[in-house]
Amino acid sequence: DVDIDSRKIDQYVTRLRDGVRRHGDRDLVCFTERPVDGVDCRPLPVDLPKWWCKLGAYALGVPLIALDLDIVILGSMKPLLEWEGFGTIKNPWLKGYNSSVVNLTGNETHVWERFVPGVMSAMRGDQDWLNVAMPNAPTFPVEWFPSWKVHRLFTMDAAPPSAIACITHGSPKPHQIQAKWLQDHWIGATP
Repeated sequence: DVDIDSRKIDQYVTRLRDGVRRHGDRDLVCFTERPVDGVDCRPLPVDLPKWWCKLGAYALGVPLIALDLDIVILGSMKPLLEWEGFGTIKNPWLKGYNSSVVNLTGNETHVWERFVPGVMSAMRGDQDWLNVAMPNAPTFPVEWFPSWKVHRLFTMDAAPPSAIACITHGSPKPHQIQAKWLQDHWIGATP
C-alpha cells in the first residue's frame, strides 16, 4: 500500500525482507499479485483498492505479523514476535489505530466478515474500519514503533534504543529521508 513509484516497490519489498531476516530471523511473505525476485509472493483473498486490501490479511484466519512496506526495521523484533494476542499501533496523529504493523492471531476474521465495501466512501482506510470492528484493540508500546514525523526522529542522530521499526506514514518515504542512521538501517548497513 506504499504510495511510491511502482519501480521502487521491488526495492521496498526486498529491503523489508532483509530487515526482517536481520532483526527477526524470519522469512517474509509479500501479499501481492505481482512477483518480486527472491521473495515468496502470494495473493490476498480479496480484491480491494489501495490500503483497503490489507483487510485481506484478516480474511486469511492465520497467525501473522502484517508490516507495511514503508516501515524501516531498526532493532530486534523479539518483543513483537513474543507479543501475545492481537496488537496494532496507536495512531500517532488521530484517535484510533495505525495499521502499519499488526499482529494477527488468526481469530480476527470478524474484521473481514463484518466489512461492507460501501464504508470505503465514508472512511479513509482500513485502519478506520479497524476502529469500528475492534474499538478496544490492544496497542503496542509507543516506543516500539515511533513515527518519523510525530516523534521527530529527524532530530536524532541514531535510532531510539527501544524502537523495533520506524513508521513513515505519509511522506517522506524511506528512500527520500536523508538521515544517515535511518538509511543505514534501511539498506542494511547497520546490523
